Amino acid sequence: MSNTVGNANEILERITDGFFALDVNWNFTYVNSAAARLLFRKRDNLVGKNIWSEFPEAIELAFYRHYHKAILEQKPDNFEAYFPPLNMWFEVRAYPSLSGLSVYFQDISDRKQSQTQKDEHYKSLFEQNPDAVYSFDLNGNYLSVNPVMERMLGYSESELLQMSFVPLVSKIDLDRAMEHYKRATEGITQRYEVKALHKNGTVVYLNVTNMPIIENGKIVGVYGIAKDITDRQSEQDELRKTKERLESFVHNNADAIWVIDLENRVLEINCSFETMFGYSAKSIIGKNLPIVPDFLNNFIQEVHSKVRTGVSVVGLETIRKCKDGSLIHVSATLSPIVDLKGNVIGITGICRDITSRKKAEETLKIKSKQLESFIENNVDGILIFNQNGKVVHSNKAFDKMFGWTREEIQGAHLYDLGFIPDEIMAEVKRFEGKVKQGMFIFGEETIRVRKDGVKVDVILSAAPIHDAQGNLDGWSVTLRDITEWKMSQILLQNTEKLSVAGQLAAGIAHEIRNPITAIKGFIYLMKNGFGDKEEYFKIMSSECERIEGILSELLILAKPQINKLEHSDIQLLLTQIVDLLKTEAIMNNVEIITGFLTEDIHINCDENQMKQVFINFIKNAIEAMNKGGKLTIQTQTRDEEKLMIQFIDEGGGMSEETINKLGQPFYTTKETGTGLGFMISKKIIDNHFGEIHIKSEVNKGTTIEVILPLINETANYLTEDSIN
Repeated sequence: MSNTVGNANEILERITDGFFALDVNWNFTYVNSAAARLLFRKRDNLVGKNIWSEFPEAIELAFYRHYHKAILEQKPDNFEAYFPPLNMWFEVRAYPSLSGLSVYFQDISDRKQSQTQKDEHYKSLFEQNPDAVYSFDLNGNYLSVNPVMERMLGYSESELLQMSFVPLVSKIDLDRAMEHYKRATEGITQRYEVKALHKNGTVVYLNVTNMPIIENGKIVGVYGIAKDITDRQSEQDELRKTKERLESFVHNNADAIWVIDLENRVLEINCSFETMFGYSAKSIIGKNLPIVPDFLNNFIQEVHSKVRTGVSVVGLETIRKCKDGSLIHVSATLSPIVDLKGNVIGITGICRDITSRKKAEETLKIKSKQLESFIENNVDGILIFNQNGKVVHSNKAFDKMFGWTREEIQGAHLYDLGFIPDEIMAEVKRFEGKVKQGMFIFGEETIRVRKDGVKVDVILSAAPIHDAQGNLDGWSVTLRDITEWKMSQILLQNTEKLSVAGQLAAGIAHEIRNPITAIKGFIYLMKNGFGDKEEYFKIMSSECERIEGILSELLILAKPQINKLEHSDIQLLLTQIVDLLKTEAIMNNVEIITGFLTEDIHINCDENQMKQVFINFIKNAIEAMNKGGKLTIQTQTRDEEKLMIQFIDEGGGMSEETINKLGQPFYTTKETGTGLGFMISKKIIDNHFGEIHIKSEVNKGTTIEVILPLINETANYLTEDSIN
């Protein structure tokens, strides 16, 4: 037995590994020389001592844990551990027995140092790599990720190590990514592009390389390297979109587009080219551009030569020839096509058919000349002002009419021309204000002054001038000299007065002769003592009153001018007159019905004269309904500028012949009438700038319509401040 132990000790002394044995109380029972050397202790100082007392630092290290594990489980245990007090790495093999523990160990510090350097290099490569580096197990779960991976997808390392790659891949790429991963687990390196999902929901384009992890000849996982190509992909997408836009621009453009090489051969045309010129792409691709007319060949060659130098020609208006031989006007732009080195390799052209525009321009030129001729040769004087009120044009008739030359008035302001009398300056400003508001002035009779100071009666019309956008650009004024016409009107009026005077004289003679004859006869009878003088006096008095009535109405007719114009509520005026005549209507079994507008209606009028007119029409209507009936008086607006008053009775009506005679002096349909009432009423309405219309039918009644201008507050109260 002693020989066996001795042989065993001799063997243990010769091995290079350190060896020691421990009993169940963790006391050293044997230590070989290699162990003493490695532990820097004498063998005699260790045998019989407790290992944890001699090496208390080991209690907190892997040695303590592994030794106890081997004893507890009665199984050998191999491990590597670092012992700080000696600054050494040991590879340890512990073999348990019922009597204790046998431990073999060797110094692996050099190997560990070398491995540590390799690990550091790998770590540096892993962590400092500009691309994302990671590893998966065979189920696709992350085993490791570098910082770039965290930044690239927005997840922390701890989050990624609890995930598989599946949730991070875009759904449309998931099946393809799974297929590539499967092939990597089968030992085939894979390279592909995939869209990954960032934690914030954005898409990250990746260029991925997957390769198998092999340990001891067995695939245990997959390494991956991912490069962020989002910017490159965006550039490619933008390039693709730009290309698509350009292709869409070319093919869907309403203008004709073509591309030729430096030899003038057609490389490409778009659909609009085919439509505009009648050539199909198949018929001209590879051939010389056929749309240049022969008479323009030399000119176009010069233009092409210029473009070949790298210069674009923009807005060239020229002529092109269609397949059917017809010529069209076009506006063309020719540009050089350059390669990546900047060399011109072709020419692109784009043109628009402007034939219609050219024809329109030609038509506009003709019309402009016609308009210029119309203005220049017009017998009326014409002035054209810009929006600032300065003269930009005048015609010969104006020069002749007023004596100023064009040079004298060109650029002069309206109020500096000197042909506006001071007393009508307010009227001119009112006209200017209306025109600036877009309104028209038609046939206004006014006065202007010649250069020599002579006043001229004119008819004035003015109209706004607008630009193409509809904005006021100025206005025109047309002036017609009516001096001679005014003189002829005076002569005509005098002649008319003489004629009317003759008619009146004949009518007066006839109307007054009858009552005078009656008076003379009764005077004769009274002189000779015949009859009842009292009865004669009554008849004579009645006849005198008739003569007095005729003379009174003649005086009104002789002076129909408006004495006093006031703003009057015309409906209130009518109400007052109806109240006045209501009793007379009731006595004649006539019902007066009114239908007035709800709002107040005002006109400028002489109230007394207007009452005279309305009383005349109402009394005529009452007298026309000798058997009673209804008289309707109603008001309504027309065109927002005029008021219509209707008197509608249910009398016997009048024939057309009778209506045509109304207004003639002393023509009447009543036994006691003078025939002057309607004539005077019409004259009053005329002097109020109104109109009278009569509609009548025998046995169905008569309607008299009186139309009067309403008060236009804006027009009548335009001031210089409101104009400016």
